[in-house]
Amino acid sequence: MEKRQYELTFILPPALAEDEIAEVEKNVTTWIGNQEGEIEKSSHWGRRRLAYPIENYKEGYYILLEILMPPTGLTDVDRRMRLDASIIRHLAVRKLEV
Repeated sequence: MEKRQYELTFILPPALAEDEIAEVEKNVTTWIGNQEGEIEKSSHWGRRRLAYPIENYKEGYYILLEILMPPTGLTDVDRRMRLDASIIRHLAVRKLEV
């Protein structure tokens, strides 16, 4: 199956410790791997102010993953991220080749 490039950004609560952040990122990476996806690049943006409050949070810890995976696998990863209580918000966007 054809793999596509995506940017997956997710926001975690700002009060999480570094080991908890690493655990959530490991879980997301595992979910991507289970769907035959690959992590091309991982960027930690750190704590940033949110544009508007989400679930009483005014700040969040941002992580950006550049991934390569089949489009059908993205739906499962999206579902798992919605169910994970430690992920405040997430967004996956397909990268277009220029």
